[in-house]
Amino acid sequence: MDGAVSPDGPPDREVPAAASPLPGLDDEGLLAALGEMLSPRGTPPGWLVDLAKGSYALRAIDAELATLTSDSELDTTVSRLRAGGAPRLVVFETGDLTVEIEIRPGNRAGWWQLIGQLIPAGPARIEVRRAAGSEPGWADADERGRFAVDDLAAGPLSLTCVRPAQRAATTAWITID
Repeated sequence: MDGAVSPDGPPDREVPAAASPLPGLDDEGLLAALGEMLSPRGTPPGWLVDLAKGSYALRAIDAELATLTSDSELDTTVSRLRAGGAPRLVVFETGDLTVEIEIRPGNRAGWWQLIGQLIPAGPARIEVRRAAGSEPGWADADERGRFAVDDLAAGPLSLTCVRPAQRAATTAWITID
């Protein structure tokens, strides 16, 4: 019966030897075949080019990456509480810096407030990075490492902490909503 699945497994068939697609090519022929394989078959869609350019603009090449180590939004127990008005707590860490942030609803509907703490405490300039094409915002951390940012729209967010006489640290991207 054609098209039926048999519990016995596939029937025994003689498998032909694979034919080489490049028989008898010299070096120049091989390079030409390789060039044909690697050449673009057409231009990529415009949205893909825009996405690639946008992601390149989001990098912070000179900064150390502070990885996400804790996010209350990812904890299902806390997420249920957050729906009742509890703020979102997020922690990023590098080898010598911890960035703790609390994200809570702002004074206007649809806007957010961010309250942060740097550990170890100390003054810093904080760049608030948003989606590609958006101008970054800035906040200053005081001598206790505290900072705040008001009126943040929903969307992607990353922070770059610039501290005196230390390497800058950039947090991984998160989405606030």
